[in-house]
Amino acid sequence: MGLLQVEQIRETLQEVLSEHSVIVQVNQFRNQLNIILNKPPGTIAHYAALVGLLKSRLGQFHLDNIDRIKIIGRIQGSPKSDWEEVIDLRPTPLVSQPTYASSAPWVVAIAAGVVSLLVIFSYHMGQWQQQQRMQSLIGTASSRQTVTLTDYKWHIEGGAPFLVGVLKNYSEDSFRLVQADFELFDKGGQRVGQVSVQVYGLGPEETWHFREPVGNLQAVRARLLKLQSFL
Repeated sequence: MGLLQVEQIRETLQEVLSEHSVIVQVNQFRNQLNIILNKPPGTIAHYAALVGLLKSRLGQFHLDNIDRIKIIGRIQGSPKSDWEEVIDLRPTPLVSQPTYASSAPWVVAIAAGVVSLLVIFSYHMGQWQQQQRMQSLIGTASSRQTVTLTDYKWHIEGGAPFLVGVLKNYSEDSFRLVQADFELFDKGGQRVGQVSVQVYGLGPEETWHFREPVGNLQAVRARLLKLQSFL
């Protein structure tokens, strides 16, 4: 990989994370590509969710001579990392049968041909395995989206209404956005509006406790209208 491709990867990943308060750095050391996610001090970064976004874009690049991708999360300016993930792109080695020498020319020729075929097959198999590994990193919309609203209630605090509740991701997917839409009703049961709860970055088995203010003072209760999750 050249410096131009490394910079292209950095720009693409920074664009993917434009809505998040992180600065992306990318560099290559021998056969390893390092991606550093720098977060400002005092902020919270859901690294598992951010990595899911990065993986969805890394698959579009031809990572020549790259065996591993190391993703590092850290506080901006700190020499120490507080989160790491390593992705191994090396193909699984094939176990070949030993080749024995023979004095017969035709046997040697056949053995040489078999070895050549094995070498060609191993090369293409390795390329296919690396492609499959990269494809497995890319989240698809067909993944089972099992984010659940486990609990919610109407809450009054200081005379102002709030919706409080819990969203739980029971899947192995990382979602870039989870949105719960609620209908609002007044004392007479009439629909008087709608409010949405949005969570940016919800990783596998993560739980999010929300506390959403309701600006409509006519509303006295809410009902879940729709729950959506986006990879």
